[in-house]
This record gives sequence, structure tokens and C-alpha cells, in this order.
Amino acid sequence: PTHYTMIASVAFLFASASCALSPTLAFQVNSSAIGSNIARSIGSSIVTDASKPTPLTTMASSTTATTADASTDENNASKSYLYVPSERDEHYRGNIAKYLLDLDDVGATFDFCGGMMFQLVLSDKLKSHLQTISSSTNNNGDQQPVIHPASQSLMNRTPDCQKSAAADNTSIFHGRELRQIPTANGGMGFVLQLSYADPSGTVSAIDESNVAGKGAEAAWSGEAVDPQGWSSEEIATYDGWRGDSFRQWRKGSMYEAEGFDAFSDQFGKEAFGLNHRFFLHLDDRERMWLSAEDGCEGTPSEGRSLMGKLGGILFGK
Repeated sequence: PTHYTMIASVAFLFASASCALSPTLAFQVNSSAIGSNIARSIGSSIVTDASKPTPLTTMASSTTATTADASTDENNASKSYLYVPSERDEHYRGNIAKYLLDLDDVGATFDFCGGMMFQLVLSDKLKSHLQTISSSTNNNGDQQPVIHPASQSLMNRTPDCQKSAAADNTSIFHGRELRQIPTANGGMGFVLQLSYADPSGTVSAIDESNVAGKGAEAAWSGEAVDPQGWSSEEIATYDGWRGDSFRQWRKGSMYEAEGFDAFSDQFGKEAFGLNHRFFLHLDDRERMWLSAEDGCEGTPSEGRSLMGKLGGILFGK
């Protein structure tokens, strides 16, 4: 057993180092940005048995989120259409809203940086919006989420994109990467949350009456309309085109002070995160990717990554 543990330890550390040094810089945490007390490496983000509660069937009272990894793997076995492009296209026939809802419903994980497993969690308000779209007789084609072509693999390559806080719930979404969540699927404590953005928001030139984040090319007039989504402060200071180490990470206390009252109840008292804009695009193999504005991205994964499995061996998860 000792021999196998040593092999697993070396492999896990190698995978972690490779991910951390990857050119995609997949959601690196900067200790000076959030304080040394919550700065974590990939390894220390894995929850140990001592701090891990019994997996919940819901992450919040009204938000379906996490189930045990074994249950997720069993569900995935009969739902390959969530992961196989040809089956996905045949099953959903353009109803991307339904596709996102189903990924959320099974607690699907997205594989970022070849091994960082983020569970997808939709806010209640975004779920309600997508449910309306997906169940309409014509699928509300003009409101369906857009999966951009492989030629638009970066947000700045999408039509009319500007550096701003703007989101429309179709082409661009508001979201967050969240860490240290004990009930998250994937074995690493990571969640990628998508939320609902103000549909009445408009983009305009920056002037004295319009506030925008550092390096912004335009201001956005949208307000905080999702109780679980971006706060007014997150909107006003958004600068997701900049490196994570220069940006404002938030602890649960900060989220709650800015209006997300149930943040700690939903994600745990140790959780912290960073807001990003996200969009969907295909690759040359027709796989769908959920990509942040800074280029970090993940694709739906059928199970735990090698890093997640090794983490389970080493940390008893």
C-alpha cells in the first residue's frame, strides 16, 4: 500500500504542477488578492474527510447542485448525450437552454486545464429563465444560448465584443469560479456558477456618469437583478480581461455584504470566488467549451479527472 501511495503522490503532484504552469493559467489564485488565510494551491483545495460533510442532494434550498460522485458517474453512464457531440446534437436539436439545464440537474463537471473539475451550478433566476425558453413551443430561438463556432474560441473574437461588464444571457453570461466548496462534484471543491444578467442593460461610452472596471472599453448600464448573481459592486469594477492576480477575489462575508445573503448557506463558510464573463463555443471536434473572458475554459466531463481520483486516494475523498 505504501508503494502505491507514493506513486499516486508523485503522479498527483506532477499533474498539479503541469496544470499550474499551463499557458491557459486556469483560474490561478493569488494570495495577495484574498489574503494568505484563503490562498490555496490545487492540492490544498481538495477537501479532507475531517471537513467534508455528508454530500447534499441540493446545494441550496431551491438550487439543485451536488450529489455523491458515485451517483453522478452512474447517471452519466445512461446520459452520454451530455458528453458525446453527435448524441448531444441529436438529443437537443438546438435547444441549448435545455442542455444547460440538464448539465446543472445532474451536477455535471467541466474539466478545466486538463484536470481541474468544476461543477456547473446555475442560479435560480437563470434556471427559471432557461426553463421558460426551453419549454416554449418554438424554443424561443432568438433567446436560446449561443454556442459560437470553433473560429471564435476566445471571447474577443465574438461579434461586437467589448471589454465591459455586459452580458445578455444568450451570447455572454455572468458567472463566478468558486472554491473550497465541500459538497462540489469532481473531488476538488470547485464550482462554476452561471447567473442571470439584467436584460435591459446597454453598452455606452465611458464618461463621468458611467463606471467601469480597469481597462474597460465601454460601460454597461445593467443592474444587479439576480439575488445569487453579480452585485452592483461586481458589475461596476469588473475587469475579467486582466490576470486573476490583479483582480478582487471575494470571501463569503464580502458576497453577503454586497447582497448575496445566502452565499455561505449555499456554498459553505470557507468558499471564496472571482467573477468572470463566460461564453460557449465549439472546437474542431464539435465539443462544447465554457470559456471565461481571460481564456480559461472547460468542457463537460463524464467523471472525475485523474487529478480528482488521485486526490481521493491521497485525501480519503
